[in-house]
Amino acid sequence: MIIIFGGTGMLGQHTAKELIDHGETVVVTGVRRQTPVLLQDAIERKQAFVEYVDLTDPYAVMGVMDKYKPDTIVDTSGYAPKQLAPAAEVRARVTAELNLLEAAKLNGVKRIVLTSSSDAYWGLGPESMPLKEDMASPLQETDDNFIVQSWAKKTLEVIANLYRRQEGLNVVTVRCSGMYGPIYRTFLNLPSRLIKAGLSGTAPDFSKGSGVPVETDGYDQTYVKDIAYGMGLVIRAPSLKHHIYNLGSGRAVTYGEIARAAENAIPGFKVQLRSAAQDSSEASGPEVNMGNFYMDISRLRDELGYEPRYTPERAVAEYTEWLRTHET
Repeated sequence: MIIIFGGTGMLGQHTAKELIDHGETVVVTGVRRQTPVLLQDAIERKQAFVEYVDLTDPYAVMGVMDKYKPDTIVDTSGYAPKQLAPAAEVRARVTAELNLLEAAKLNGVKRIVLTSSSDAYWGLGPESMPLKEDMASPLQETDDNFIVQSWAKKTLEVIANLYRRQEGLNVVTVRCSGMYGPIYRTFLNLPSRLIKAGLSGTAPDFSKGSGVPVETDGYDQTYVKDIAYGMGLVIRAPSLKHHIYNLGSGRAVTYGEIARAAENAIPGFKVQLRSAAQDSSEASGPEVNMGNFYMDISRLRDELGYEPRYTPERAVAEYTEWLRTHET
């Protein structure tokens, strides 16, 4: 039995479906009292179960662990960036992780898979590419970004490693790249905003914390189904050689690639981005400074055979069809 905490969210549902497709039975938890759209069939045939759990409540977490007695737990929970005041966000995230780790320890869980992200590397410059799991990451950063949650990823990884070292828990951390695809709710990232604009017949909205992106800029962004595929490999592996894995595209996907893919998926839709030669003063904003950072995925590739299966064009086309039929 596998419990995916935060499993009713975007990554959680896709990861659950990946596991179900490989014959696993899963429990997904969330706070939204609605049936996870990707798991409806599995729920009907009793291969998936849904529990509504506040992860900041230790008794609720312990209760669901005691009820299902999982061999493996996965944490895909999270919060939309910059939505809570710092004190509230720190309290909620740290409390949730401590509750999961303590419950896992008391229930003898064999493997704990925690999702982190490439935000754990935030603060490293272009000279550090590609970003590798054994790199030291700075605690102090000079820049922020409206979709980056570096403090949370770094803090939660430190806590997880403490439990791994001192409590002997088998904690595995997966640093996921930026991801896009079905069930992405905030529409903050560029693929979701472009597709939504194209399907509604409006111009792209570049006002949400960013200026107009530079065509040749970008970062490691991956279709959510590829991320779920990689998560499934880590979760199902009989044994693992490492306790940290990068999971992403293995390259920087440019905003230009995403824009062209959206234009191809939506006939008549046109996206005008900035060229690298244009004066940066014309449109400044956090999103135009992502620096083409990307993670080295050779550890996951060499050990478990991971390789992204979706090109940006294929991913955007499939995501467009999803939004066309489900959310627009």
